[in-house]
Amino acid sequence: KQWYQRRVRGALTCVLASHYFDITLDLPTDRLIPTLPLRMNYLLWIQDLLAYKEDDQQVVGIDVGTGASAVYALLGQRNFGWKFLGTETEVKCHEAAVGNVLINSAQGDIAVKLVERDGNKLIGNLGSEHYTFCMCNPPFFEDTENMTGFARSANRAEPKSVCTATPTEVITEGGEEQFVGGIVRESVELGDRVLWYTSMLGRKTSLDHVLGLLVEYGVMRVAVTEFKQGNTTRWGVAWTHSLLIPPLLLPSPRKPTTTYTFTSTLSSLIPTLQHNLAQLHVQCKECGKVRPAENVPWCAWVTAAQNTWTHSRRKRRKQESGGGGKRQCVSGGSSRGCGEVTGNSDSSKLDHVTANNPASGQSGSNKNTCLFHALLSVCKSEDKTFYTVEFTWIFGSDKDALNQLSCYLAKCVKEAENSISSEKT
Repeated sequence: KQWYQRRVRGALTCVLASHYFDITLDLPTDRLIPTLPLRMNYLLWIQDLLAYKEDDQQVVGIDVGTGASAVYALLGQRNFGWKFLGTETEVKCHEAAVGNVLINSAQGDIAVKLVERDGNKLIGNLGSEHYTFCMCNPPFFEDTENMTGFARSANRAEPKSVCTATPTEVITEGGEEQFVGGIVRESVELGDRVLWYTSMLGRKTSLDHVLGLLVEYGVMRVAVTEFKQGNTTRWGVAWTHSLLIPPLLLPSPRKPTTTYTFTSTLSSLIPTLQHNLAQLHVQCKECGKVRPAENVPWCAWVTAAQNTWTHSRRKRRKQESGGGGKRQCVSGGSSRGCGEVTGNSDSSKLDHVTANNPASGQSGSNKNTCLFHALLSVCKSEDKTFYTVEFTWIFGSDKDALNQLSCYLAKCVKEAENSISSEKT
């Protein structure tokens, strides 16, 4: 039970910081005691993201809410040679952070700035400066009830660790969802003045919320990961507005991306897909002019709130036979058959997607009623004789619904091909 005592945990953290990282920490007894493995893991992930940075300029990061220890900035400076701007809203934490920077002689590389608490400006005024990344370990909870564990379900085991943070360090209005949501909205204004925007999240549901918000703002260059140290699991999310970064999606390393594909030789494949998605009332947002590769002529983000395609072919044929009308399909050009629909799990670390068409409308997604958010890509074969249509699952409540939609569209495309073939004969 000694590990639950603040002084014991503080002493252990200080010893580990000194022994493994040559960092001296002076931790206030009434403020958060950081766990070093989780913090280092977050920084290593950012280092992986910076592998896509094309220049060799000095890496300068922003630590939003650096805390009394300034541990992220000190670890990043010691291990990677990065420079930091740490922001802090609490006077006592700011003073302690400045002290930790000074006793490590890091004041030439790390600046700690006291800022006013402003829900609309979390990153702050950057002036004319550009930064390589920003990072954030946000307050997780929205009230004291969540903090003290009263909101935990009855079947969950008691936490094996003790919370050493004060309410001001871990509680904020709206919890981490609203806090990181503010960074998302601020990043839309700042654009590529910060290369990578990143944050840690304490709940999987918060990750889904942030991903939905990024989709609604048209931010498609997104990376996600999972940090797991012992009994503690956290999630990381990162996004960029820079067109210099290859469009990509980095899923959790333990959870491979699910894709559903089919092939076609239909020359009017893209308008055929757009027409049928509109008929099904599936939201389709084209990803803009930037493509992940030359062989990807078109891609879009699709969002479905309800299943409108199951049995829709049967209903449509019944209406056509009753009304005597002939269904018109969007088609054109030559065609020679359609491949079978396949479902697969791609466990590769990089799944190329594209982006940069800001979405309009209200921010914030209703993830409880969303069947799925998915990426729809049309890829041209190397010999340019056929196309591959691929749906990549992002998140939602029903993967099978995405599979059914892929099958439905494959049949619609096949009908369009057969219609053209019959007209030629």
